[in-house]
Amino acid sequence: MTRTDIETVRTAYDRLLVVAAHPDDECLGAGGLIADACDRGVEVVVLVLTDGESSHPGSPTVAPARMRERRALEADRAVAVLAPAARVVHAGLPDGGLAARHDLVVEHVRALLGPRTLVLAPWSADGHPDHDAAGRASAEAVQAVASAGLAHYLVWLWHWSEPDDLPWDRAVVLDVSLTAMNRAAEALGEHRTQVAPLSSAPGDELMLTDGVLAPARRGFTTLVLAEGTVLPAARGDDERREASFDAMFADGDDPWSSASWYERRKRALTLALLRRERYARVLDLGCSTGVLTRSLAERADHVVGADVSAQALEVARRDGPTTVDWVRGRAPGVVEGLEGPFDLVVLSEVGYFLTPFELWLTLAAVLARLAPGGELVLVDWRHPTEHIPLDGPAVHALVRSVCHEQATVTHVEPDVLLDCYEVAT
Repeated sequence: MTRTDIETVRTAYDRLLVVAAHPDDECLGAGGLIADACDRGVEVVVLVLTDGESSHPGSPTVAPARMRERRALEADRAVAVLAPAARVVHAGLPDGGLAARHDLVVEHVRALLGPRTLVLAPWSADGHPDHDAAGRASAEAVQAVASAGLAHYLVWLWHWSEPDDLPWDRAVVLDVSLTAMNRAAEALGEHRTQVAPLSSAPGDELMLTDGVLAPARRGFTTLVLAEGTVLPAARGDDERREASFDAMFADGDDPWSSASWYERRKRALTLALLRRERYARVLDLGCSTGVLTRSLAERADHVVGADVSAQALEVARRDGPTTVDWVRGRAPGVVEGLEGPFDLVVLSEVGYFLTPFELWLTLAAVLARLAPGGELVLVDWRHPTEHIPLDGPAVHALVRSVCHEQATVTHVEPDVLLDCYEVAT
């Protein structure tokens, strides 16, 4: 899998043509990417092949004709949130009938193609007949324009597939900005017939549950590139980001003001929420100068304090407890290089320095190294952030989308968020 970014897309293509089999596919498959592309000046066109009239076939309150009208309007409103300058084209094809109209779908896609157009279409093995048909037709249409490319987004595949069902050598992942994440969430809310029940009557139930929506809330977009389409890997900026943390120590050894009331109270809250009196092994990820790490060491047999900043670890090592190992590295790699299991992992004000995909990989590595019954604790500043990928609420929402069934404690204050999880025994 390759990691690319929106700047790479903007450099390679002038237009983004998003093919949606139904209203809401554009949000579920690529909402954040569409928002970022618009903000970077890429022309966006959304082709909605059907108006989704087959939703709620047993509804006693909304007839198919009315459903068509409502969902078409919802698509217009959602795209207006994602990309205000975008053009929406409704093909008006029958919901559930795209496979039988392959040639017509090809014509609709070709009519909107131009030089240097990247087509985003459903994966041709997504698991829904209309999605699969839209993907196949888009692939045929793109062949007519040499400078056009095709990338497939995923909707239903996340809910039924196995890891080997995707050609990972052609998969790319793009982090989206926090602004785009927020717009994508707002746009999904415009699909009201899908994200809320039509009524309390049988047949009017909610269609898009939290479980269905979870992949769309990850903060990154996964695409499968068609043969012949290339999106180069993004240029890494790890060295720059590491240097920025080291530079914070130019004016002293305590850039985080660890003696401030906020910092002291945050540490006290963190320690108070821990469910055990003592732990065998603890990981403090993003330990900085080790102030919290030292407190954790008082309740643990062994602690690993990991941080990306050499300057921070130099301060942390001074008179540090002998039961602490200080490790330099950037998440997720630093976690992947550690041996488990850990009884407790703490991420205190570190998650929002990671991109959404980095946070996802870090969470996977942490969960793989937690002992049965082990605890994961997240602590974050609650206010808006600047010049970093995420903010506290976004970090906690991303983690909760994965670990919600294992949540044990949530503590919310005006300044700070704390979430605790316990892995299944």
